[in-house]
Amino acid sequence: MSNYNTAINSLNKILSKIDYNQLPISDYNKHYINRIKPAFLYYFKIYAACINEGLKNKSQDLSQLTMIDFGGGSGFLSILAKHIGIGQVIYVDINPNSVETISLLKETIGFGPDVILNGSSDTLSNLCKEKNIQPDLLIATDLIEHVYDLETFFCSICNINKEMHMAFTTASTPYNPFLVKRLHRIMERCEHGKEGYLKKRIDYIKKNFPELSSHDVKKWAFSTRGLIYGDIEKVIKEKKQPLLLDAYNTCDPETGNWTERILPIKDYRNILSTNDYSLSILKGFYNADRPNPVKSTICKAINAVIGKTGKAGLLIAPFIVLSCIGKRS
Repeated sequence: MSNYNTAINSLNKILSKIDYNQLPISDYNKHYINRIKPAFLYYFKIYAACINEGLKNKSQDLSQLTMIDFGGGSGFLSILAKHIGIGQVIYVDINPNSVETISLLKETIGFGPDVILNGSSDTLSNLCKEKNIQPDLLIATDLIEHVYDLETFFCSICNINKEMHMAFTTASTPYNPFLVKRLHRIMERCEHGKEGYLKKRIDYIKKNFPELSSHDVKKWAFSTRGLIYGDIEKVIKEKKQPLLLDAYNTCDPETGNWTERILPIKDYRNILSTNDYSLSILKGFYNADRPNPVKSTICKAINAVIGKTGKAGLLIAPFIVLSCIGKRS
């Protein structure tokens, strides 16, 4: 990552000068960017760590490589990748507001991803087939914990290029007990809030299965936690009550977006193994680039402990990186 420090610092200066409130982008994207702006350096170092991991076994020059920024959001990973010299960067996001944001940022600073796609894994797969693109690296930050159907997702992504390295950052780490407890509280609020996911499922089942008793409606609503409406309808019609393997994980039944889903690492390994990929886990680190010198010193000390304690460091790491390596590589 030290090779990228100069690029990271110069990019931070470029992007910190922009008044994002004056850009014609959505309020959501303005709010998100203003929230992370003070921590640009931290996020750039996370991106650089992922790029380093993905390229450590690559012999080509950066200019010969193709990288996918999947679920790229406001596009800062794509911008960093181009800034350090990666030859082709493809940005993909399903949110049209985010696509608009990276397009405007690219126009504003004069560089950014070479290809900007509004769509999903199928959109990316179709582009790569059509243009005969063989990506070397795919990075997705804070995305994997929200994907509704991981089996379908990985099947689609892995088939793009079996030698493509993939890196997914996630704060939904099963190792850190403090984070797990905090995320469980968030899940509980999403599930049992006044207009939460449980109420959504109850209302949907009442409307679509009026023949069910109040007791049966509640029973099905409880057991279908983690399913979208279409799948809820399917299991009720087939009378196949799902087995809930986790006491907290839940998703919005309307969109399928999981609330910071925490999965056992073995589940990721099993899914990836069926797609000829192996998995290794990297430890994350805290933001040591803070204006408060005391907090900065504390974070540096904790990061040192994380780095020197082997697997035990996972217990206090604020996030993990799922490093996925194609077995053909």
